[in-house]
Amino acid sequence: MNNIYAVLLLLNINIAYSQKRPYITHITQRLEIDVGGEIDLDCSTRHSREHNVLWVKIAKDQINGSIELVGSTLIVKDPTVSLITQIKQDSSRYIIHIHSFQDEDASVIYRCDLNVKISANSTKSLGVEEAQSSFIIGCFAGGYPYPRVFWRKPNNPFLSIGNALDFPSLKKKDRGNYYCIAENGVRNDTSRKVSIDVEFPPVVTASPTRVGQGVNYDVYLVCRVEANPLPSITWIFKGLELSNNQHYWISSFATADDKMDSTLLIKIKNYLYGDYICKASNILGAAEITITVYKTLYPQCHPHCED
Repeated sequence: MNNIYAVLLLLNINIAYSQKRPYITHITQRLEIDVGGEIDLDCSTRHSREHNVLWVKIAKDQINGSIELVGSTLIVKDPTVSLITQIKQDSSRYIIHIHSFQDEDASVIYRCDLNVKISANSTKSLGVEEAQSSFIIGCFAGGYPYPRVFWRKPNNPFLSIGNALDFPSLKKKDRGNYYCIAENGVRNDTSRKVSIDVEFPPVVTASPTRVGQGVNYDVYLVCRVEANPLPSITWIFKGLELSNNQHYWISSFATADDKMDSTLLIKIKNYLYGDYICKASNILGAAEITITVYKTLYPQCHPHCED
């Protein structure tokens, strides 16, 4: 009697930043089963109730549409496969029961993913933390003939073919709109949009980091911050957070969707020379940079004095 081997591959995919991040806790490992036998493949998750859990059958390095399950729904009907779900508040199980293994099922891979499904009548906006190990967005279309699905960006006519668009490591440059296009040659193409908003902690820069000025003249300090979500920015001198008064004037303004400039104007006195810290914070982290103000014999022209 022939043996059939089903290899189960665990792919950890974190969907979006939150206090309770969805993740896979258990998946059935490599199995050996006789032809005609039955088997249950178990995928257990935590905090996944609001995210789609996807079982995908892969043969010869291609996603095979014979088994595509999202939640408790079979996207493509298959009489040899059924889905059992046990969904709870914080933990869930998604079990596919294969009624009869056949010769053609040998050496296939069944993959359980935490995925995002684009429904036929909705557009998704996703907030995702930068530098995750892997991230996938999915798009599923039906019709006859079975449609071809591909992905593109507004300024890129083609990214990849298939239901899933995979980001091995999500970066800031990956933010933007992505379009799933489905076509079968019978009618006009159908498209859906996914907007990905990549979140990352602040990066703070300043140039120069040493500024000289004569006593009783104005000093302008500028720090530039890149972050998403936009951060709060504070200036600190000798351990104290500064605010607007007779010595200081602080202004911060956005220069782009994820960039801000913060300016500190100092009416310099002898006791105000030293190190000034520009600190930026958001929910993902904090960063800072130090700008040193030193005394000069003669007044220096600040960046705006020539205007």
